[in-house]
Amino acid sequence: MRFIKLAVISVVALFTVMLLISLLLPSHVRISRAIDINADAHAIYPLISDVSQWQQWNEYIRAYSNKVVTSDMVKSDQTNIFIISRADSLVTAEWQQPSGNKFGSGFALVSNAGGGGHSTVQWYFDFHLHWYPWEKFQSIVYDEQLGPPMEKSLKALKKTAEASN
Repeated sequence: MRFIKLAVISVVALFTVMLLISLLLPSHVRISRAIDINADAHAIYPLISDVSQWQQWNEYIRAYSNKVVTSDMVKSDQTNIFIISRADSLVTAEWQQPSGNKFGSGFALVSNAGGGGHSTVQWYFDFHLHWYPWEKFQSIVYDEQLGPPMEKSLKALKKTAEASN
């Protein structure tokens, strides 16, 4: 009986410590990557604002199976992506996983002031987390999971945009 009581108290104490540590972690996480492209913003914008163009450069879209792609959305077995808004320098989208989890994404396009046809594209994912410790701790590895495919996709976007320029 003494060991059961000790085990229960230990589990409760461990959970409490994990909960307190997780409260120190932010509830909003943004994973972001950017790339400079030697092309005018007008040449890049159609590549990021039209989802059907993403197949040329986006590693996630290329990897999805059983997908239906239009200019505004992608539906696949792995995720659904919907364009939420388009502006001159910002395209926002919502990604929804089969589990129902949703997170935001966007592309910010900045035309460099010096002219000369140089632009910067920033791609980001926004995660709004609950207070659950496992969700907060999981967010620590998001950068490691999402970063490399984002970088590879942005390099392919650069190659595509510069080739069409």
